[in-house]
Amino acid sequence: MEQIAQMRTHRGQLQIAETLVSVALMLVLALLLISATNQTISSYSNLAGLDQSATDILTAADEAGLLRPVIYLYEYTEYGEEYTYYRNLLDDYILSIVSNNIDYTLIAHTIDNGTINEDYFSLIGSTTALASLQQGGEGVVANYHLGSYTSATFGQFSRQYLVQLYLWEKF
Repeated sequence: MEQIAQMRTHRGQLQIAETLVSVALMLVLALLLISATNQTISSYSNLAGLDQSATDILTAADEAGLLRPVIYLYEYTEYGEEYTYYRNLLDDYILSIVSNNIDYTLIAHTIDNGTINEDYFSLIGSTTALASLQQGGEGVVANYHLGSYTSATFGQFSRQYLVQLYLWEKF
């Protein structure tokens, strides 16, 4: 009888220990989740980090072969399906990089004789949001120069563009 009472005591102690370990693990996981959330939110709170992200996005998109088809095929109706395909890929790529609390707009200016044309065409995003951002909103812009585009499928293009990616935090 004494042995049964002793086993019950040990079993109770084991259950208490298991409960304490479980609670400790849940607290550690909760702290890790909070830390990860804070890092995500604070990584974009300084504009330098957001600016570097915008530059990296444009560079990587060009190296991946997504940026130039979107820019150079914009005006050519005969490549409408291809333009839409590359535009959607580029949009998906940008969405996969930026967090949910960041909005963006991609525009391009033509460059004629070394002078940037003031008029631009919008490729991805809202021009309304861009206008409010340009009138004093807080965000960043990354500039990227494209000098030409040569493609076995689409041909050779020699027009120059200034591509701008605007990033800002949503409210």
